[in-house]
Amino acid sequence: MDTGTDISQLLDDFEHGRVPLLEFMRTACRLREESGMEPMPELGTAVVACFGRHTEGRDLMTCILEIEGFRVIKADRDSTVQKTVEMCRDPNVTVLCYSVQTTYDCPDLMNVSELLEEEGIRERIILNIGGSPITPGLAERMGCDVYAPTAVQSVRAMKSEVLRRKAGRPQ
Repeated sequence: MDTGTDISQLLDDFEHGRVPLLEFMRTACRLREESGMEPMPELGTAVVACFGRHTEGRDLMTCILEIEGFRVIKADRDSTVQKTVEMCRDPNVTVLCYSVQTTYDCPDLMNVSELLEEEGIRERIILNIGGSPITPGLAERMGCDVYAPTAVQSVRAMKSEVLRRKAGRPQ
């Protein structure tokens, strides 16, 4: 089996609950190193952030985004929403992804889309906010461009949307 197939199988196994989180992360890192995977320039850069001590979700999204070909910048765990939005000023950034652990964090994220708009960068940033408390309705109210119930599906939706926009295809 080649490394690409191994990674694809690992993603599928993780998404369907057949591989625990820590095993997934260790194996994914090993497979990425063995394969010498490089980011796909056409996908650009993803900024990944979290709230408080919820670094597991941020690190999981980072891992999956890298597997799917994104270059990733992880925000510090204590980064404010404003500081994270400012990280998106880099013209190579195409995605802003937040991982949320509790509904307590949700009010702080209700204006992320507006902050991106104020920066004049909203049209090129694909916004995804995910985690266990996020529902499709909440994601819509937050202004998310993509929503999916799992981390793997979210990353694939972000990738698809980046490629669709780069190709200039209508929604």
